Amino acid sequence: MTRKNIAGTFVLSVLFILSAFSGICQKTSVYFKTNDYSLDTKAIRIIDSLSKISNVEKIYLQGHCDTIGNTEFNDELSRKRVNQVKARFLSNGVAAQLMDIKALGERVLLNKSADENGRALNRCVEIELVTKAPAKLAEDEIEITVTGTVLKENKQALIAEISLTDKNGTEISTASSSADGKYKLKAIVKRKDDYGLTYYNDSSFISFKTINVSDPQKPHRNLETILPVLKEGRKYHLENMNFEGDTSQLIAASLPSLVALSKLMKRNSSLNIQIEGHVNYPYSLPNPKQTVKKSNRYVPPGMNAFDFIQWLSDERAKMVYNYLAEKGIKEKRMSTIGYGATKMLFPNPTTAGEEAKNRRVEINVISYKRIGVE
Repeated sequence: MTRKNIAGTFVLSVLFILSAFSGICQKTSVYFKTNDYSLDTKAIRIIDSLSKISNVEKIYLQGHCDTIGNTEFNDELSRKRVNQVKARFLSNGVAAQLMDIKALGERVLLNKSADENGRALNRCVEIELVTKAPAKLAEDEIEITVTGTVLKENKQALIAEISLTDKNGTEISTASSSADGKYKLKAIVKRKDDYGLTYYNDSSFISFKTINVSDPQKPHRNLETILPVLKEGRKYHLENMNFEGDTSQLIAASLPSLVALSKLMKRNSSLNIQIEGHVNYPYSLPNPKQTVKKSNRYVPPGMNAFDFIQWLSDERAKMVYNYLAEKGIKEKRMSTIGYGATKMLFPNPTTAGEEAKNRRVEINVISYKRIGVE
């Protein structure tokens, strides 16, 4: 077999691997010149292609030599060859712990022919990939790829952490945007459920998006997210703060925003905040001071509607405060205030979305100077 035919054989092997069904072992090899351990362009192309395969459980690399030279020399040469292949995988982002390497020298000949064509088959590194079997999707599930770009307010690219969570607040996938701000995140989701994307950067305030593969109003591709820079004296809307009706009990899906806020506070030891609670009570409703508050939820005795919405805004701000305190944020760095319904963004809301924006928690940055670990 000529070297050209050998090259054709292992290129076909790679194509077979890339198209093969996951969950089984697949093998190919890359070949070397006599007394050489450098990777040629074909070998590099093969390794780069293999590096793109997902769900890899293990990669076994075995280095070989022909019989020219003594055993000690060939052992060292095969070690250099297998390490070159490993280094290329590493440069492509493949984790070192996935690779198992062996240098076999001339002790395990793949072809015993004494001619040059036979010896050429022994000058190689065998590559065996073991991939995980793909998860079996339920009828209501689908695998998606979330894509987008994270930017600063001046539209410059921003490196950020992105977390995908389900409706219970459980993290199911994470990614980081690259230097150009772009990110790609894969996950298996239910077709009709809402999922949350939380965006975090040490020097910016957090952001949140809702996606749903069945709702065109909640897309998951080509998303653009702008993270506002942290600045003293600036006020930020703590997105995704949703509560059980007439209570300060946060729903589970809102937890990721609090997790990100606590992380931001820990990473910025000079960040001191005031947590501000707001409640929705449209001006079109009866005078709250003359209205008895009735609810299936707990209402402190003797409260009219005005007293209740003030109390509820206080309690919702305190809920955020208590969560951060439990996570180790020093209490002296935080204060709370409830504004009731006195600062509604939409005094006469006409949609559920406008009502939700009235029921908000805002973070007012009292002081902020630099990033530092608490």
